[in-house]
Amino acid sequence: MDPLLPFLLLDVLVVTTVVIFMFRRMTFWHPLTAYLLFHIYSFSYRAFKIFGGAPMMYVGIPNAEPVTIDEINRAMVWADVALIIFACASLWAHLRFEAKAVQPVVRRVMNPNIARNIAIVCLPVGAFFLYGIKAEILDISAENASAGYSQVMAMWPMGALGLLVFVFGFRWHLVLLVAFFLGVVALQGYHRFMLILPLLFFAAYYLQTTRRRWPTLPIVIGAIFVALIFPRLKYMGQALQYGDKQEAVAQFTQSFSFDAKNKDVETSEEFLDQYAAGLSLIDGNDRKLWGSTYLAIITLPIPRAWWPKKPGLADHLQEISTSGRNYVQEGRILTYLGESYINFGYPGFFFIPALMGYLLTAYCLQAAAGPMQRLSRYVYLVVFMVLVQTYRDGLLSILVFTVVHNMPMLFTVICHMIPGFAKKSLDRPAADPLAGVEEEEVAARQLQ
Repeated sequence: MDPLLPFLLLDVLVVTTVVIFMFRRMTFWHPLTAYLLFHIYSFSYRAFKIFGGAPMMYVGIPNAEPVTIDEINRAMVWADVALIIFACASLWAHLRFEAKAVQPVVRRVMNPNIARNIAIVCLPVGAFFLYGIKAEILDISAENASAGYSQVMAMWPMGALGLLVFVFGFRWHLVLLVAFFLGVVALQGYHRFMLILPLLFFAAYYLQTTRRRWPTLPIVIGAIFVALIFPRLKYMGQALQYGDKQEAVAQFTQSFSFDAKNKDVETSEEFLDQYAAGLSLIDGNDRKLWGSTYLAIITLPIPRAWWPKKPGLADHLQEISTSGRNYVQEGRILTYLGESYINFGYPGFFFIPALMGYLLTAYCLQAAAGPMQRLSRYVYLVVFMVLVQTYRDGLLSILVFTVVHNMPMLFTVICHMIPGFAKKSLDRPAADPLAGVEEEEVAARQLQ
């Protein structure tokens, strides 16, 4: 019997059990939904491919140390444990929320003027930096102290448009701007997340405004289309960068081909392998970091040109890398589970998933239970769209991809916290059937 089979069957059992017990409480924008997508794509699907004969990471690479099946099995067990802990913590958050569902909640109401003014500044400024980087007008080399700031500001347009859509809805001129900027970032040849994250935001926003828990058929079809072209997006973008339109069209066409010879370029991202091998590297490090990996966020705003030896977000990879598994040079990841293990050892597999499962679910329930035009709901949607990235890359990603890469959201939160800039509302309890309806709409219904 294949040594991976029992662990693969165990994983199927765990995933199925979690879905059965939690489905009635889940929605598309629920943290557990994002976690299941991460787990199934990164771990379950990859384990199935290995079981089917796919080579493991580093196999056939000279002087490298290939990942072993025992490492994969160990990683799968702890990934399943983490999924169970996350789901249990999420359930606990639901039970506590339901116990308080009869109490009214105070929330800040979104101020359209704040959103409009932030967009008036961020949209043109961000567009300038995005164009400057693409046209190579701006210097973004490592020697330029302002390069990091330029790259961050180039992400402002999508953040500003997301804010405008949340406040004013899918108006035709906003939809045109969104489509234009999504097209630009999709074909830039790098940072494909800049396409996927906004799509998640807009999909979740649409479902909430239409009071649907799960995607409609058009959204599912669109998701399948994006999933098919996503692996080749960077190659299409690179071809367009060099003016080779014929190659770009060929890459696009091959996205819909299921011939094996046309799928060679779509190599697996091997997140399970990276996580599994990372656990062994951590074992050989002989010390735990006790949360120090999270402190690098403090020095993130300081340009590396000013402080060449400043702590980095991936310094721990430098510490554990070996010549046979040089994670730091290869740009590998540990996932948030490997990050938990390097910080706290085996207790990290319990503590961090429990903390994330409870806090994220509690905030999701608090934010999504009230009317649409609330600051907490907008902030949660921004958090939701980066959850899969956070589970994959580590906990700091939830700050990097929200506060840093989506600074229009940060500006919005700051402005709404200034006394007199935004009013507060005593919203109906979550148990009230009209909890998600604005009071003006309730009054209009009563007059009918």
